Formats: sequence, C-alpha cells, structure tokens
Amino acid sequence: MSQNNFVFIQLFGMTATLFLCLSYLAKNKKTFLIFCLIGDIIYGLTFIFVNSWGAGIIALLSCGQYIFVLYYDKKQKRLPIKISFAFVLFYIITGFVNFVNIWDIIPVVTYVWFTITLYKNNIKEIRVMCLSANILLIVYDIMVMAYSNAINDTIESMLLFSIIFIDFIKNKNLNGKTISATLSKNFLLYGVRKYNNFSLQSTIAKVKTSDNHNFTNTTAYNSNLILCPTYNYG
Repeated sequence: MSQNNFVFIQLFGMTATLFLCLSYLAKNKKTFLIFCLIGDIIYGLTFIFVNSWGAGIIALLSCGQYIFVLYYDKKQKRLPIKISFAFVLFYIITGFVNFVNIWDIIPVVTYVWFTITLYKNNIKEIRVMCLSANILLIVYDIMVMAYSNAINDTIESMLLFSIIFIDFIKNKNLNGKTISATLSKNFLLYGVRKYNNFSLQSTIAKVKTSDNHNFTNTTAYNSNLILCPTYNYG
C-alpha cells in the first residue's frame, strides 16, 4: 500500500467515525439513520480500499436498508418483514461469496443484528443494541488488519458506552426524584387527612361538651324554678 493510499484511507476512516459518532448523539431515529447512511457509505469504501470486499459490500448494502426504513417511517409504517429478510439474505450471500476465513462471519452477524435494531423506535434502545455490534466489529477490524477502522470503532464504542452510561444515570436520578416526590405527596396527603380527622374529632368533642353544659345549666335552672317557691312559702 502506497503512502498516499494509506493517508487517504485514514482520512476516510476518520470521516466515517465522525458521522457514526454524530448518529449516536442524535435525539431521534430519523437523524440517527441519516448520519448512519453517510457514515456507512464512507465506512464501506474504507473496507474495500483495504481489500475486505465482503465487509465493504455489506456496509454499502446496509445504506439501502436505511433508505427503506426512512421511507416507511415517513409514512408512519413499519418496514415490511420481507424487505428486511431480503437484506439479511443479501448479507449472507455476500459473506459466503467473499468468505476467506472464519472472521468474515462477523460482518454478516453484525448487520443482521443491526437489521433487527432498525425495528426499534426508541433511540436509547438502539444505542444499547449498537454497542454490541461495534464491539464485534473491533475484533473483525483487528483480525483483517484494518487497524484504522479498529481505532475508529473503538472511539465509537467508547462514545456510545459513555452516552448509554449517562442516560442510565439520568434515568436513575429521575426515578429517584419521582419516588421522592411520590413519598412527599403521600406524606402531605396523610398529614391533611390526619389534620382533618383531628379537626373533626375536636369539633365533635366541642359540640358534646357544649350540649352537656347547656343541659346542666337548664337542669339547674329548672330546679331553681321548682324549689324556690316551696322554700319561700315553706
């Protein structure tokens, strides 16, 4: 490999990494797929330049799958299973035709797994599923001596892991705040109920006390009315 080709491949690999890293930072599936589309075009060409035709062709084929998913998502429909099956079949055939050693199975497995991932709509779930695929690709890059791709895939995996970890911490804190708010609300409601019960019981007690007091005074008053004449005229 000439010095110029080596530099060219490095630049291609870094550009692919940039777009794929941007895809993991995307907030929605559409943006994720657009960055993946651009990144995998460059990524596939990088593999072809190092004579790893199987992985290169599979990466380029996956771009067609992204286009189909974008099209059906725009129509608010799920990608038909038969289209996904056709792409899986293409990946397997391409891997078989360009099979050189056992490591050539990895790109096939990776993109079949990614086909399943595309049926997810939650970007956080997509990131988690992509992480396992990226780790497999690092192994493949090293075994086919695509070291620039190995470095790039490692950077992607580290970024992806960091994003997943941060999402996990945020969700954990959010759940903690939700539980705390729920407990506070329940405590407040309990306090209100207790106060209301206390007020009700106090009111009843006052009413009873007031009734007894009135009854006693009335009885005493009636007694005076009856006894007084007898006493005076004894």
